[in-house]
Amino acid sequence: MDDQISAEEIAEQMQQKNDLIEDSSFTLYMTMSLMGQESVMEQEMIQKKEKMRSVTKQPAEQAGTIVVSNGETMWTYDPQQNSVLVMEMPDIDLDQEINYVDLIANFLNESDVSFSGMEKIDGRDTFIMILEPKEEVPSAGPFTGNIKVWVDEETWMPLKYDMYDTDGNVIVSVEVRNLQVNAGISDEVFEFEIPEGAEVSTINMNEFALPEEMTLEEAQEKADFEILLPSYIPEGYEFDHALLFDNSEFASGKQVMQRVTLLYTNSDSRLHITEVFYESGFPGPTEFSVSENVDVNGSPGDFVEVYGTNMLRWDVDDIELMISASLDKDELVEIAGSMN
Repeated sequence: MDDQISAEEIAEQMQQKNDLIEDSSFTLYMTMSLMGQESVMEQEMIQKKEKMRSVTKQPAEQAGTIVVSNGETMWTYDPQQNSVLVMEMPDIDLDQEINYVDLIANFLNESDVSFSGMEKIDGRDTFIMILEPKEEVPSAGPFTGNIKVWVDEETWMPLKYDMYDTDGNVIVSVEVRNLQVNAGISDEVFEFEIPEGAEVSTINMNEFALPEEMTLEEAQEKADFEILLPSYIPEGYEFDHALLFDNSEFASGKQVMQRVTLLYTNSDSRLHITEVFYESGFPGPTEFSVSENVDVNGSPGDFVEVYGTNMLRWDVDDIELMISASLDKDELVEIAGSMN
């Protein structure tokens, strides 16, 4: 492998090889290690151009979840709820579709790319690419931007990639196993028969509106609950806008909720206050894997620091609230205490 190959040449090669793949099947295996917690996701994947089918094997609480798309309709089956979400995919102008060659090239251009030999992954010959960002990743998160990728010599598909934290530890590792290409997969694989008795909800993505920026007055008018406002905000912060998300058009049962986010900004940082109201009643607090118990006006709250961002979660009646900012714990508690 030529160590001097350009980002554009890599992107072109990946696209050319991809164009030769009519269909593929594989097992996707991802391990994440964050905040001392390790999680594993395993999915059986089948793809045929714009069509796809996935079956989740891990984690256990999501096992059996099926997602199928024939390019026009997507079905998501939740076996625990025996429910199916049917999603009509949006009409996309071909002139506005993503140019993957440019996308890959732009990503690679922002990295110093080097090659460090060959290695077999799951019985297939791969060449190894090391990507290091040319500039420091502008994020308080753990990811440094350093990635190691094992690329299949035959198909130029990434068969494995590792992402590293600032200490050089792998925080995300993704592997493609049991890869098979051009096996002549039938289109029937990408149709879904709704199980008998399953609860069905439908959403048309052409009619789906993303949350819009609005004033407090507009958000309160559209919300089905009284939005709580802080009487204390740290000096220098000013209200910028509110966002309201309502999933009632495509969710059902205990999943129906409204979420309002209030954004306050100063010259160089942001303060988010998020309030979630469930139509059928509060289902229980969002759990942080590692947190510190705090008191918010006599109510229990949870405080956690996640890579430079501090978060405080607590409840007021049927509303779950969360504040996230780079402010210290005492400041967040004071803001929370002013919202009753």
